[in-house]
Amino acid sequence: MFEKGNQDGARRLSRRSFLTGAAATGAIAALGTMVGCSPKAKGSDEQTAAAESVASPDSAAAWLGEAPHISDADCAETLECEVLVVGAGTSGYFAAASAAESGLKTLLIEKSTAGNSVRSSALGAVNSKLQQEQGAAISIPEIVNDMDHYALGQINAGLVRQWAQNSGEAIDWYADLMEKHGIEVQLEWNMPDGTVYHEWPTGHGTNGEYPSREQEVARVIDEYILSFDGCEERFETALQCLIVENDRVVGAYAQSKNDMIRINASKGVVVATGGYAYNQEMYAALQPTRLSCLGTFDAFPTCTGDGIKSLLWIGAKMDAVHTSLTFNRCLLRADQSMENPYMTGTDYGYFFYSSQPFLRVDSAGRRFHNESAPYDFVMSASSVRPEGDRFWHQIWDGSWQDDIARFHTTGCSVITYREGTDHDAYPGMEDSLIEEIEANVEAGFIQKADTLEELADKLGFDAEAKRTFLATCARQNENFDAQDDPDFGKEAFRLSELRTPPFYGTVKSCGLTLCTIDGVVVNDDLQPLGQDGKPIEGVHVVGNDQGCFYAGTYPNLAAGLNAGRCATFGRMVGKKLAE
Repeated sequence: MFEKGNQDGARRLSRRSFLTGAAATGAIAALGTMVGCSPKAKGSDEQTAAAESVASPDSAAAWLGEAPHISDADCAETLECEVLVVGAGTSGYFAAASAAESGLKTLLIEKSTAGNSVRSSALGAVNSKLQQEQGAAISIPEIVNDMDHYALGQINAGLVRQWAQNSGEAIDWYADLMEKHGIEVQLEWNMPDGTVYHEWPTGHGTNGEYPSREQEVARVIDEYILSFDGCEERFETALQCLIVENDRVVGAYAQSKNDMIRINASKGVVVATGGYAYNQEMYAALQPTRLSCLGTFDAFPTCTGDGIKSLLWIGAKMDAVHTSLTFNRCLLRADQSMENPYMTGTDYGYFFYSSQPFLRVDSAGRRFHNESAPYDFVMSASSVRPEGDRFWHQIWDGSWQDDIARFHTTGCSVITYREGTDHDAYPGMEDSLIEEIEANVEAGFIQKADTLEELADKLGFDAEAKRTFLATCARQNENFDAQDDPDFGKEAFRLSELRTPPFYGTVKSCGLTLCTIDGVVVNDDLQPLGQDGKPIEGVHVVGNDQGCFYAGTYPNLAAGLNAGRCATFGRMVGKKLAE
């Protein structure tokens, strides 16, 4: 078992931050050597025609491009397996492990030099053994309806129900496997009462230090998959396109480190390449509004839409509503532009504190939303403003340690330890925030002042905006005194006052996208649907390549929901292919 007291450094280094900047640039450069090959192939005309059928003339055609022209003659090797899994992230690892233990000869390929592992911060599940032990019962109809409500009914609620019905078993399997290797999975079960937005005890986090804990999980699952006869993993092997014969996907062409290879999969292919957050052209075309609210990307740089594009090339269709998993934790300085978040690199502040429900104001000094809402609501509320002005200032005072204890946030925003809280929390973690806040002040991401008037000047409010800002702060104090928020309806226990110096304000708070969560339209069996509404045989889609689960927002108050659906559907598909 890992000691919780070792979490200090891990807490301040996010999994996503570890992959940005120079690391991301290097990874993308390395990938360039693997995706440039496009020799001639039979069947490529049909694939191109299918791609054109889903590409609008003005936008999609540019990012979708054409299927590469590859034939067997271009391949140095042909591999035979029963199940091919493309992508060694949460969904791919669970799919490959499930297929392997079901007795199928499984090949897992990944274009990185190692697997991206399983998300350690939380795997969302319903009615696991850990939840049953704590009496943290979740009504499946209630959570399914809550998720459908977030999506305005634009999703396949049956898929959410499948996740809820099967996620407990998937996480139990994972927790048991980890326990055998000395890795503990913990449940966050302590939820606040009386919140406007329901918060669910779904998060199952892997304890231990970051990033070593995720690397260790990857090693455990690699070892588990390879323990089964005939199962194999190949890294630095990038999907190029799917192979279709007689209206069925029968395998894929992939570029290994040195050669093109053909992979035949007699039972089926599982596409799990992680979405398209690092495909700049694709993201800009599909999610321009969200892009304009970002300060950076904190995604795996290998997530460039390979799986989604390969499916569109053979006639699949994509979600109509494009969606990202975005956190409100990016800090920029006054001189930094939000014009191109991909160019920010490592020059930004990753600030967990930003998800606390303190006062937020726009550049005119006005409060503009309920700060207790899910993470990405602040980006949606900011998107009505002109581009370039879609940031905000978060405001708090010297009594903040009392405030955050009272706020009782959940999931990865937790910065106060209590029994049953997020597994990354530890006693005394508030003290580390003092250093983090002061470091951000020194770096120019936060302003600190002795008075609110001085803070307004340091944040650059002009005369009118300064008057508005000071009136907004006075209103904040009135609401706190009355323990009522008639303006936006925030819960009384999440109100805070602005009376105790020093006073703090972020210079530019904005979003950072972790991953895209729209994808290819699938049926209840996770098969991609073609333009005719019929399933494409021989292939299944899981993880962030799979659509129909979200629309417009990520309901983060069910902690670990996305990683949990990735794990659950990966495990389900592996079993299904063995039937």
